[in-house]
Amino acid sequence: MKRWALIGFVLMLSQWMRAQTVTFSATGGFYDASFELALQCNAAYQIRYTINGNTPTGASALYEAPLWLDEDLYSKSNIYTIQTACDELFFAPESVQHCITLRAAAFDEAGNRVGPVATQSYFIRSLGCDTHGLPVMAISADSLVLFDYDTGILVPGRYFDPAEAYWTGNFYQSGREWERLVNVEFYEPNDNSGINQQAGLRTHGGTSRRQTQKGMKIYAREEYGKKRFKHKFFESIPNESFKHLVMKPFSYQWFNFGIQDDICNRMAAHLDVESVASRPMVLFLNGEYWGIYYLKEKPDAHYLEDHFGDEDTDYNVVSNWYGYMVDGDTTGFVEMMHWVKNCDLTQQEQYAQIGEMIDINSFIDYYCLELFIANKDWPANNMRCYQLDDGIWRWIFFDGDDALKEMSFDVLDNATSTVNLGWPTDSRSTLLFRKLLENKEFKNRFLIRFTELLTSQFTYAVTKAYFDDAAALVRGEVPAQCDRFGLPLNMGQWEYDITTIDRFLKKRVANMFDRLYAFFSDDDNNLNISRLYPNPVSDELHLVLWSDSFAVRDVELFDLLGRKVYSQRQVLMEGENFLDISCPYTSGMYLLKVGNRMYKIVIQ
Repeated sequence: MKRWALIGFVLMLSQWMRAQTVTFSATGGFYDASFELALQCNAAYQIRYTINGNTPTGASALYEAPLWLDEDLYSKSNIYTIQTACDELFFAPESVQHCITLRAAAFDEAGNRVGPVATQSYFIRSLGCDTHGLPVMAISADSLVLFDYDTGILVPGRYFDPAEAYWTGNFYQSGREWERLVNVEFYEPNDNSGINQQAGLRTHGGTSRRQTQKGMKIYAREEYGKKRFKHKFFESIPNESFKHLVMKPFSYQWFNFGIQDDICNRMAAHLDVESVASRPMVLFLNGEYWGIYYLKEKPDAHYLEDHFGDEDTDYNVVSNWYGYMVDGDTTGFVEMMHWVKNCDLTQQEQYAQIGEMIDINSFIDYYCLELFIANKDWPANNMRCYQLDDGIWRWIFFDGDDALKEMSFDVLDNATSTVNLGWPTDSRSTLLFRKLLENKEFKNRFLIRFTELLTSQFTYAVTKAYFDDAAALVRGEVPAQCDRFGLPLNMGQWEYDITTIDRFLKKRVANMFDRLYAFFSDDDNNLNISRLYPNPVSDELHLVLWSDSFAVRDVELFDLLGRKVYSQRQVLMEGENFLDISCPYTSGMYLLKVGNRMYKIVIQ
């Protein structure tokens, strides 16, 4: 009987809550033209509403008749003028684009709110609110939780120190006490599907916190109403439920290409590492345009639960080589690194032991990617690895902001440095890679895998497609981003700047081969063709190349007129190396060139 009484009470409470909730005649999202919007609730109550993102109070505007959705309902708060960075970095435009954000609630005659706050945001294309095919996120919050001197999370505020202007401020505070209650809406541009729920908002990132356009992250919690964000945000993964999501700003301090992290994440998705799904969107904050962001998964224990689908599994996640904990217990990682420091990995027995501690394949793919993209904010920063119940540490790639731009950066020296700079490299962050390279089996395995990637996933034919798609997705919205934050400076500058990425990708494979050869090869390398068969050849030529050390050589085939009919850059390991060349060529004599050596072969 008690059980049925409880169920009845819950049903009555639910019905009462629905009666006190304000409903809108049209849900938020994209619309081509203005229209009339009606609000409704229990006739016994008044409806009061705001247009600036704040929670309605008894003093807010009284709803008396349907509202025509036009510029009159734009927020007048001009929060874009509030200083959210130090003087040197703050940028405020003359005006900003708006959407229409309405927050409404039911009130009794005494001015007491009697129901929850309902929020809907409208993006009217005929009013100029067009995100050029990108989805949109609208965050609504009381302005004090964002901009108050003592507690606002987006301002320099109480915790700002002019002597440390780049690393202090309210926006650098962290932890649950600096999480603020907001309402989050997300709408797809084609059908307005998405989410509309309360969530927690925090600032996110390192240098991006100090910028006018800040990194942020949102948290779904049961206490806010829903413990998950349930929507298929990313086409690249099947997941439709997320606990945390990161919003990475399009503008960065170092340079303003905007798309490099997206490209790097696309590359990582095809390797033996975990990677985070990423997608560009447009953010509106309390009805005001806040630029292009990349919505991304957050690489933590919830990410692992989402992808491995097992809440009963224990996940340990660390974010640097000293074992800084993200989730779980990182004691095992610290102990492993201490063991690595004192071990001798030239001994196969000890090398076998490290193979029981880390996933060698994951580690190699992770390093190949970081080295190829020339990430200048690594390895002392932006490292993340995780451990499941089986005890094997695997790697997650998640940040390529400072990559794909500087071909001259000595990535192998950076990854093996013993100079304790602290950033971007130090002896602690390079220890594991340096020790592993002492083992001949690992070094060969690393070089073979790097060669495979340089001739497959890292080729310009593959990476160019990532570049083109990443640029095309945001190109229509970049002018608005420029106007709002001055980063990039303007559309023409952005189009010119991103050619740096294109040039990098076009030349990187050859450049990386040269770097591998310069770092690993022996200047006195001795190379010979120990076997070449069959000769004459009709179908396929088999070469066995013997090298007394690591080498990179071009293997080329020329006809007697000097025309090159075949070319392949070949990484040679110490000892015998096997190479097959298909021969769909005209019969006759050819010259085979390996490095600086020439051999005659006959094709029949």
